[in-house]
Formats: sequence, C-alpha cells, structure tokens
Amino acid sequence: MAKYIALTIGPIYKTLKNAKKTRELWGGSYIFSYVMKHLIEEFNDREFIVPYIDGDIFESGKEVGLFHDRFIFKSQEGDLEKLKNRISEVLCDIAQKSGISKEFLKGYFQINYIEKELKDSDNPILNLSPYLDTKELFFKTFQYKKNDLQHFLKYRLNSSFLVKDAFDKSRTSFPSLPEIAMYDLKDRVDTTKYSDIDDELKIYEDKEINKQLKPYHKYIAIVQADGDNMGKVVEQLKSKEDFNEFSKKLFEFCIESHKTIKKYGGQTIFAGGDDLLFFAPVVSSNKTIFNLCDDLSDIFNKKFENYQTEPKPSLSFGVSITYNKFPLYEALESARNLLFVKAKNVDKNAIAFKVIKHSGQEFGTTIPKGLKEVYDNFIVFTSNISGSEDMDNFLHSIHHKLDTYKDIINLVGDDETKVANFFENYFNEQEHKAYKSFFEALTDFIVAVYKEDAIKEEEKLNLIYASLRFVKFIKGGKE
Repeated sequence: MAKYIALTIGPIYKTLKNAKKTRELWGGSYIFSYVMKHLIEEFNDREFIVPYIDGDIFESGKEVGLFHDRFIFKSQEGDLEKLKNRISEVLCDIAQKSGISKEFLKGYFQINYIEKELKDSDNPILNLSPYLDTKELFFKTFQYKKNDLQHFLKYRLNSSFLVKDAFDKSRTSFPSLPEIAMYDLKDRVDTTKYSDIDDELKIYEDKEINKQLKPYHKYIAIVQADGDNMGKVVEQLKSKEDFNEFSKKLFEFCIESHKTIKKYGGQTIFAGGDDLLFFAPVVSSNKTIFNLCDDLSDIFNKKFENYQTEPKPSLSFGVSITYNKFPLYEALESARNLLFVKAKNVDKNAIAFKVIKHSGQEFGTTIPKGLKEVYDNFIVFTSNISGSEDMDNFLHSIHHKLDTYKDIINLVGDDETKVANFFENYFNEQEHKAYKSFFEALTDFIVAVYKEDAIKEEEKLNLIYASLRFVKFIKGGKE
C-alpha cells in the first residue's frame, strides 16, 4: 500500500476563450503551467507518476508551458499539508509579481487535489483520474466582476515574470495573427511593424505588403491536437519504470513538437502531455498546414510505436482555418469541436478541418489518417501548391465537371484507367497539358477514396470536393 496525491488545475479553456490576441492566449496558457511548475518543484524528490520531472524541465527558457493540468506523485507523511501551504505561497508570489490581488487569484484558479491510499497492484492514473474528473465538475463561484487576470494578460504581459520565465528575457512583442499568417513573406516584407499596435489588422492596409499577398495570407490556422487510445497505453503500465518512461515520452513529444511548429512558422500556445494547441500559417515554405500535421503525427507515432495496443496510439487534429477578422474565441471553439466531435468521433486518428471564408461560406471534411492510401494521396494532392494565372478558372472547371458528372464518378471512381480517361476527355485542350501532374495526383486520390470500403459512399465525393476546394484556396488568386 502507498499514498498518492493527485492535483488538477483550471479553468484553462475558459481563460483561453477570453483572449483577443496571440500574446493573451499564450499567457493565459502559460500561467497555469507556471503554477504547476512551482508546485511540482517543491516535491521534485518524490516519485512522480505524471508528469516527467527529471532533467532540466524546471529551467526557464522553454518558450511554452510544458506542465499540463494534472500531476500525481507518491506522497509522504505531511505532504498534503505541505501542498496546501505551497499553493498559498505560489499564489502570493504571482500576486506580488503581477499586481493581481491574492484574493482574486484564490477565487479564479480552480485547484483541486486529493490524497488516497492505493494497493501496490493499482494503477495510480486509472484509479485517481476519475476523482479528479469529478472535482473538475464542481466549480467554485467566481464573484469578481472585473477580470484582473485578463487585464494583466492584455496590458502587462510583455515585460512580465511569465515572459522572463519562458524566454529568459523580456519580450517587446509576440507575433500577431497576421504576422503568423504571412510567415512565408518574412524575407520580403517587414511583417513585424504592426505587431504591437492595438489594431494589428492594419497591416493589411499597407500597400507594399498588399502587393505580396495571396488570399491565404489573410487566414490563420488554429490547430488543436490530442492523442488517441492513450488510456489503453496507461492500462499497460505496471512499474515505476513504466510510468517514468511513458511520462518521458510525452515530455519529449511536446519539446519536439514545439520545435517543429516553430520551424514551420507557427506559435505554440500549449504543449502538455498528449495535447497541443497552436497557431500556424496555412502555407509556409512550400508546405501546407497538413504537412505540418503529418510531421507532428510522425513524431508522436515514433514515440509510442513500441506500445502493443489495438488500436495503436495515434494523434488526431482539429484544424480551423479562419479569416483574420473572425473572432478568436469562435475559431478556438471551432478547432476544439473539429477535434472532439469530428476527428475523434468514430475511428480517431484523423484530421478534421474547416475553412471559413471571408464571405461566410465554409467547407471542410475529415481525413482518416488510418486509411493509408487515402491519407497519403490526400497529402500529395494538397501539397503541390504552385499555381498559374488561370488556376482559379481551371480549378473551378474541374469542380464543376465533377459535380455535373458525379454519377459517372460514383460508377468508375475505383478504376484508375477510367478516371484518367474521364479527365482526358473533358480536359483535352492544349493548355491542359501543363497540368499533367495535377491530374495524376487527383486521379490517384479519387481512386484511393473510392476503393476504400471504410468510407461511406455518400461521403466520398464530399471528401474529394473539400480537398479540391482547399487546393483552390491555396493555389488560386481570388478570394
């Protein structure tokens, strides 16, 4: 028998929903990680189940919050009282450094914990998580009309203790949403000069910058990712070494994911456990947001490939691509719904995406990553982002032809020769010869979709239409 302490903190998602800019969103996430970091540090000589705490994890300069919203460790006599005191000390420290009253912080942060004795054969994660789930359902009443934390994140974050902890220095600005969206223009125009003004969208009124813009530069991708079937992995964990190795792999996944997102031009908001939340440009250095998701999936799969579960651990994504004037909280909600309602609804291991256009029109679909032929062909088809002057009309005509002759496509879609003949018959003008590789990629994608019995017949054309519209979105020159 041994005693364990488990703790959960919130309300993270509620805090993020109040954010209006990237720096507020980042700070709203980081402050929870900061609290957890300084609570865990007090007990760093204990045996932690989650998270991984060895190495240099407590050092500053990690840029993103790596401590997620729960921890579990094997407790010693007096640790529960010690934890209560430590919570008070950390909130006092934040109050002193931020200027926010301790009373407000005590009322705002939902910090719940339990201490429970378990058998040696018990799995601490499986046994204690339900208790934390229940505690999270009972929120303390928040009685303050003015949100002092939101005010701090909006006006005083840049030179704050949070920024110094994350970056080892003060930071004059965070990349704005337009700056992230235009990342692939950074070597041609100064995308930073509007970052710190109140109306960051004024950058789109800059005539010099406007000359360089493509339609997708006015859109931002907000991505939320979450591991699939991780409960099955946890069920396999038995020894101290098993739990430590599992927590270490989660930590390494977060570190490597942040580096990959940053290299692509994105901004990580949260990376804890098997969860990711980040902003990213739709296109960056001839790669698309789906290439980035694919790279992150590879990192995750390699970390957890040795766990013998059925199905295997995987990573699902909700990708919300919205116009620059679209409310940030709605875009966040969209990404969350795409992940948990669409991507993780049935088979998991999927990318659910939606593009909400300036006009209010929207399109999207769910790409099943587990169907290898379909997924691989989708990545190839959507990755060739070079275009030409008449690309809009060309892609529109393809969509029109597919819609007009959808009954034929439904009949011959699984036959590569017949699909290729279809395009040869309807696109046989001289100018169409330049699109040979495009037709080959589209044909391969259509055939892969129609050969896959796991995709419902009524969903196959929608999957192809949505993918084609995404290609038009990034290749075309019109809104």
